Amino acid sequence: MITKSPYNTVSCKLGLSFTKNARTAWGNIIASLCTDAKLTLLLPAYIGRNDKEGSGVFDPVLDYDTNSTFYGLGEQLEVDITSFEDKVRCGNIDVALVIHYFGFCRTDMSKIKKICKDNNVVLVEDCAHAFHLGKSEQIIGNYGDFSFYSVHKYLATATGGILKQNNMTYTLSKLTPTELMERSVLEDYSNSELNKISTIRRNNFKDYAEHLKSNSNINIMFDLTTNDIPQTFPIRIKNGLREKLYYFLMDHELPTVALYYRMIEEIDLNRFPLSGTISSEILNLPVHQDTNAEDIFKLCEKIKDFFVNEIRL
Repeated sequence: MITKSPYNTVSCKLGLSFTKNARTAWGNIIASLCTDAKLTLLLPAYIGRNDKEGSGVFDPVLDYDTNSTFYGLGEQLEVDITSFEDKVRCGNIDVALVIHYFGFCRTDMSKIKKICKDNNVVLVEDCAHAFHLGKSEQIIGNYGDFSFYSVHKYLATATGGILKQNNMTYTLSKLTPTELMERSVLEDYSNSELNKISTIRRNNFKDYAEHLKSNSNINIMFDLTTNDIPQTFPIRIKNGLREKLYYFLMDHELPTVALYYRMIEEIDLNRFPLSGTISSEILNLPVHQDTNAEDIFKLCEKIKDFFVNEIRL
């Protein structure tokens, strides 16, 4: 029967909860799924730790005293399907986490979803680097039973996370007031032109690719596809020169970051040597919306200067 105004409180919603940060969202998922027995989590073998921020995604794993095991990744940090499937079938896994590193997904997520469904494993997507916030039609973030995001990795805020529930058969624990997103962050998120920010980031990525494509001293980790919204421009520095280049750029007031430059101790690098190799070579160049073509040109020219000087030495 027709009514004067809408009355259904759950229709046309995305299943979003607004949290203090992505770590809080991930912790809420773990806490909600905990039973009398410990959860066993299947995690990717590329998780970093630093002295300032801890281990990010691994901290809640420790906080809730879970069991954990790891699966392998490929050159583009995509899921090694064989490694993943072997672990799911043999490891009594409760929850599997897939991380979309730096905003890119090069994994066959349909296959991952089927493996998890066939084995009664909860699938969670870590979209902390993925800028597909609040969109119902995107691919990233819709495969998992849950996904979570980090607002402050894309907007000019100090905090902010989002938890997205795709499978409503699970009941999430109620977030406490201290676990909720601050009002000012929610206002900033709501007032942001997300499509414009996405376009700027993609264009900045293209500029880097054009300037650096012929530089034989680096490997550009990703080509930009239609659905990609990059968090950074990740490159791998050859010949053990990553740290030296990092400080060279810092000295010229051109800050970069090396995300996941040190693996957590729980990852055995003898079993996952590629993780160690990538972590020793990774450098992430900024593509955020406050970066412009002139900034990118200057940074790329300094990178070229660095390698010219190294060759002379």
